[in-house]
Amino acid sequence: MDAPTPIWRTGVDPGGATLPFPSWWLTATDLVRASVETAAWHTVRHVLPQGGRGDGQPVLVIPGFVTSDITTAALRAHLRTRGFHTHRWTLGLNHGFTDAILDGLIDRFDELHARHGRPIAIVGWSLGGLMARWLAQIRPDAVERIVCLGSPWRPEAEINRVSGAFRAAERHWGFSADTEDIVELIRRPVPVRSIAVYSPFDGLLHGDGCRQDDGDLCENVVVPGSHCGLTHNPAALVAVADRLEVPLDRWRPFRWTSAVSHGLSGDGRDGADASPAPAPVPAAA
Repeated sequence: MDAPTPIWRTGVDPGGATLPFPSWWLTATDLVRASVETAAWHTVRHVLPQGGRGDGQPVLVIPGFVTSDITTAALRAHLRTRGFHTHRWTLGLNHGFTDAILDGLIDRFDELHARHGRPIAIVGWSLGGLMARWLAQIRPDAVERIVCLGSPWRPEAEINRVSGAFRAAERHWGFSADTEDIVELIRRPVPVRSIAVYSPFDGLLHGDGCRQDDGDLCENVVVPGSHCGLTHNPAALVAVADRLEVPLDRWRPFRWTSAVSHGLSGDGRDGADASPAPAPVPAAA
């Protein structure tokens, strides 16, 4: 069966289920709110303890659309203080599904996996989260878990405030001939532990387009904030660190009280307080 045509390419959802755009007020203030979140993060990061529960776990951080490693520096710095071994993606601007980007990302991931000799966790922001879902599909044994920040993986979320810019990027840089197959993989349930962190106040896309279906490997964390500020949003960074720190064999559901207390204490990996893993629930298609 042929891969589905991405809705952002045509601008028309044949199923008629496209999610509404955020309000113009949210869109107009997204960058302003992002600057406030950035200032808030630079204020609180100085009082957070050094050390954490990362235990040297390697983490690859993938930036969003038309952004680079510069935009994820604060996120990587926070994870380093929590004990993670963070890595840039080193591919410059993320301008979409070009052959150079896709091949370079696979090479970068495989190099990190070979270097560490253990599965790699991936954190992706926006388009970077979609690429994290793709890597989890093609390298399931090498991906430890993924965390997606404001990543609209659902078909009905592909038409949003930036879909026009995405089409322009395809015309300018030329996307891979495999793009439709890649989009099909992104839309599938992820075969590894995956966490979606998103905001209902996102100014560029509808938050529900980032939400994962219920399943034994899926989890959703809702934070207040903008889209452009997710890599500096204090609540988002606390949530990302907490979800990366929980051992897969002693998984516990996300709780803000636990995430904040661990973030402020800088203690070791939790074991005794970890809740027993819930009974598996079949993942929704």
